[in-house]
Amino acid sequence: MIRPSTLKPAQVIGLATVLLLVIFMYTSTQSRSSSGPVIVSHHHHDQKLISLTKAVSQLRQQVDELETTVRANKLETKEAHRGGSAVDFEEFQGEAPVANHVPLSQRSDIEHEVNISKGAQTEGHSWTNPDTKDTYMKMYNEYHRLRSGYNSCHGCRYLPALYKTFKFKSVFDAGCGTGYLVRELLRSGREAYGVEAASLPLETYASDLLENHTVFIRPLHQTPFKDEYFDFILSTEVFEHVPMADVDRSIKELTRVSKTNAKAFVTIGMGTSRFDTKEGRKKSEVAGVDMDFKFHETVQTRKWWLDTFCAFGWYEDVAAYKNIVQLMIKAGYPQNIPPRGWFPLTRGPVGSRPCSCTVAEGRKSAIWCGSGRKTHIDTEG
Repeated sequence: MIRPSTLKPAQVIGLATVLLLVIFMYTSTQSRSSSGPVIVSHHHHDQKLISLTKAVSQLRQQVDELETTVRANKLETKEAHRGGSAVDFEEFQGEAPVANHVPLSQRSDIEHEVNISKGAQTEGHSWTNPDTKDTYMKMYNEYHRLRSGYNSCHGCRYLPALYKTFKFKSVFDAGCGTGYLVRELLRSGREAYGVEAASLPLETYASDLLENHTVFIRPLHQTPFKDEYFDFILSTEVFEHVPMADVDRSIKELTRVSKTNAKAFVTIGMGTSRFDTKEGRKKSEVAGVDMDFKFHETVQTRKWWLDTFCAFGWYEDVAAYKNIVQLMIKAGYPQNIPPRGWFPLTRGPVGSRPCSCTVAEGRKSAIWCGSGRKTHIDTEG
């Protein structure tokens, strides 16, 4: 006899899935026998299958939350021995950061000091400007309402290639969306945290991760993490959404929380968003938002982005790029290879290497790299 206390989360979902399928088969048989020669319509079966599929999806979410709880309990023991987690915890009250020295979801009795790179308030389009912050929050909550689900995960496709290319134990998902990629990283045995500027995806799909302080509703330039903590930074399809005024301070923050020899894998959209057209917005709640507000706020060349990361000590990793491309091709990656928007990076002292943009084989420099960043890069503010 199997005792419930001995079952692992994966076993729970396996048994529950089998049980739901058995119920479906039984109800199908009963429908046929009770109605004589009349076979229940396909539509009726489809509705049953849809209901069961939803039930399995909900069960998967509950099991994920159970796994998160188990992992948090294990982490509590580890933190007690090594002196805490990645987080210097603090809470916001209104717009001002206020120290609130409380244990991390009661996982640790160690109280952490506030250490946050707030950044100066910026006029114009910025997450630091109260006049535009609410508009961005509305836009991105609507964006996730239209596009996201519990298991939405743009970055999950890269994980097998990243595991084979880089060695890392602690990882920061910068712009974590629904938090599903953080869950996948935790399942791999790594220590993972994330931040997301929009509130809806985390409150809807990752309330458990919010409660145990694994993910946070914050813009990229305001993270609650300790200095030089992470081995690896992961950010997929995020920076094109960051307003130009916030790009430098966001990269500065990623630099602050990463170790001096950290690695990163950043993917950035290189074109405009369909949501930035009147046609793309007209059925959306943000249809009335001024078209000056873009979902893809910062669309720049590959060289522009490499120059910007380089200013903060992040340099292109050519060997890693080639390896990831080869692994993704073997995995059957369907998009055009190699893509201009993939940025494997390695961190080093600022100015220790020249800022470079290596042209992919068979590509033209003017198209592949484009023009670099000529304007001032704010590494101080």
